[in-house]
Amino acid sequence: MPRRLLEFARALQRANSFAELLEATRDETMRELGYAHVWLGVQDTADSSVLRILDVRSERRDQIFEHAATIPIDGDAMIAEIFDGLAPVVVEDARTDPRTNKQMVELLGNRTIINVPLMLLDKPVGALGVGTFGDEGCRPPSAEELEYLVQLSDQVAVAANRIRYLEQSRINDRERRALETRIAQIQRLESVGELAGGVAHDFNNLLTVVLSSALMAKEAGTQEDLHADLDAVIEAARRGQALTQQLLAMSRAQPLSVVSISPNARVAALVPLLTRMIPETIAVDFIPHHHDGYVEADPTQFDQVLMNLAINARDAMPNGGRLTIEIEHVVVNGAFRATHPWAKPGRYVLITVTDDGVGMPPEVVGRVFEPFFTTKQDRAGTGLGLSVAHGIVRQHGGLLHCYSEPGVGTTFKIYWPISERSAADVGPKLEGPVRGGTESILVAEDDTAVAGVARRILEGAGYSVAVVNSGHAACDTAATEAFDLVLLDVVMPGLSAHEVIAELNRTRPGLRILLASGYTADTNVGELVRQSSIQLLRKPYDPDQLLRAVRRRLERP
Repeated sequence: MPRRLLEFARALQRANSFAELLEATRDETMRELGYAHVWLGVQDTADSSVLRILDVRSERRDQIFEHAATIPIDGDAMIAEIFDGLAPVVVEDARTDPRTNKQMVELLGNRTIINVPLMLLDKPVGALGVGTFGDEGCRPPSAEELEYLVQLSDQVAVAANRIRYLEQSRINDRERRALETRIAQIQRLESVGELAGGVAHDFNNLLTVVLSSALMAKEAGTQEDLHADLDAVIEAARRGQALTQQLLAMSRAQPLSVVSISPNARVAALVPLLTRMIPETIAVDFIPHHHDGYVEADPTQFDQVLMNLAINARDAMPNGGRLTIEIEHVVVNGAFRATHPWAKPGRYVLITVTDDGVGMPPEVVGRVFEPFFTTKQDRAGTGLGLSVAHGIVRQHGGLLHCYSEPGVGTTFKIYWPISERSAADVGPKLEGPVRGGTESILVAEDDTAVAGVARRILEGAGYSVAVVNSGHAACDTAATEAFDLVLLDVVMPGLSAHEVIAELNRTRPGLRILLASGYTADTNVGELVRQSSIQLLRKPYDPDQLLRAVRRRLERP
């Protein structure tokens, strides 16, 4: 018997979850005592007045502790007897014993119930339960069997206490990750709010250019004046397109989409947007590295880090100042780590963000990356920006460090691991001339102005075009007329894009479809595009982009 207990103890040492603990205990009681049913009552980590009842048959085996049913210790006569008497409690027949809940006995079919206290340092932490059900009948243990169960419970108590803290650590870790995700989403919205004022100002300027230039184009005295006015309209529209793309990127909630990017190019493109959030009293300097280096990063989150640091710098310079962003290539080695214990060895792109603002004392610097910690006045910030930036950099395997002195300013250093791959965002690829065609195209678009522009562009390139303004109309028209391609707007009245596609595939198998949309966050279009051969043309598009997308789709099987 001692040898069996030693082997059982070794088996429990290998258990890392309550599911594994229950299985090992059930195997042991079945082999030695013939009891096939085992359960555990374990005191809740947060509330010791209740027991979590863990059953080996649980459907949520991976989270058995977290989702277990709970029973109050004082409200159950049998459990209270275990905790008060510190001795095994044997119920020979649950159907007649006054200590049992007859409604539960009828529901579960209990017959014999044996509960043995789980003792840890002379203190009960739960109970080991075994017994019989239904047709197994009643089978109370012999004195020797009961003694063996008591010895078994000593081993289970030690393992259960260890696993209880492992399970609680897992729960805390899941909750922490969920909280970090929520914090990142809240902070992203906060950043969008910071942008809103500057973007609204910029869009009003753009609309002023568009309206004024368009009206002047109608009254242009010469061809040269007409071209100049139209060029101004086009330039304003492209600036508005860039602003919209930045806003959509900032509001997106998605997992990392890592590509190889050039920090030099990425920061250079971001600086004009930063200046919209920063008053004119603050000068912005960007010093790129003389050699281009690449990093593996989610472009949106890379931008988010710089945006957060820029907002922090802006708030630190209420009376104006200078914000400097500099990019270098550095190697972190043993000598550097000797004086900077937070560093990890490796090759990095170092992005330094420096302001000459009010600065911070050491006790504040030590807490700048804590969620919800802020020194700003009420309603001036949530204290999430630097915490989110720190989490993003760490998620990418990098380092973020802060140095500051009161009255001197603050420097944040972002150490981003260097990638050996070439950058993905190196600019537009060279393409041949745009080609038209003679195929027939159905344009499904509910915006009359957009539909008219698409028709003019496509007919000008030689295509035959029909236009409808709803999903139902698209399905009906495609069912009665033959088309080579349907240009389908994602969001229209009536049927959803998914429903239109399903109906088109049913009535016209093999019909080519090209989706078009300017905002797809609530339509699951990304998943649809990934799972099918359907391509997406993003709005706003120009004639060149539309014709290339149409031609590519027509030439694909």
